[in-house]
Amino acid sequence: MQMKIIITFFVIICFIGLASINGAYAAADTWIDATTTSVGSNSMIGVSMSDASNGVAVGDSGQIVYTTNGGVTWTDATTTNVSDSHMYGVSMSDASNGVAVGGYGQIVFTTNGGVDWTDATTTSVGSGQFHSMRGVSMSDASNGVAVGRYGQIVYTTNGGVDWTDATTTNVGTTTMTGVSMSDASNGVAVGFSGQIVYTTNGGVDWTDATTTSVGAATHMYGVSMSDASMV
Repeated sequence: MQMKIIITFFVIICFIGLASINGAYAAADTWIDATTTSVGSNSMIGVSMSDASNGVAVGDSGQIVYTTNGGVTWTDATTTNVSDSHMYGVSMSDASNGVAVGGYGQIVFTTNGGVDWTDATTTSVGSGQFHSMRGVSMSDASNGVAVGRYGQIVYTTNGGVDWTDATTTNVGTTTMTGVSMSDASNGVAVGFSGQIVYTTNGGVDWTDATTTSVGAATHMYGVSMSDASMV
């Protein structure tokens, strides 16, 4: 059997265009400023929408905000438990459940749509300044993977309460910045120095991609898997 992995990277700064449909031109989607954000001048780094209405965004200085109306208005989380740690990633598996990660090994989870966040009981990640977690992907309310500096890859099977070190990572001490789990078993993680690895057992073991077409000097920051394909 041969694993075929199709990886699509999207880095979108601003997109305005025209599409041809049945010979006619239709304008691309328009972006509108949120009415209320509660973020001040903080840089926002990660966002995850579980559906058309509900989502969470995270950023500098421990900023965590949530929306229930599709991003029109954003409200500060009531309890974050992250102090002023920079938060780099968030993944909401549904309107209620999700995980956010950030600096100093910070991993927190929510069960009420981002209103309140609880520290993970066990993270297997250090709490120093060099142990920041950069990305997280929850495939469902129970299962997910988080990645970070120095080759850190951890997985959870209980909604982010406890995290376990991957048995095999094949990334050494390379900083890992992005991860996407298409389901509870399959996913891809990316990082510095052109690093791309994949898992077929929920993040326990990771294998180097056979062909990447990415140079060793290239830093990879994000990845999105729409599904897992096996041939």
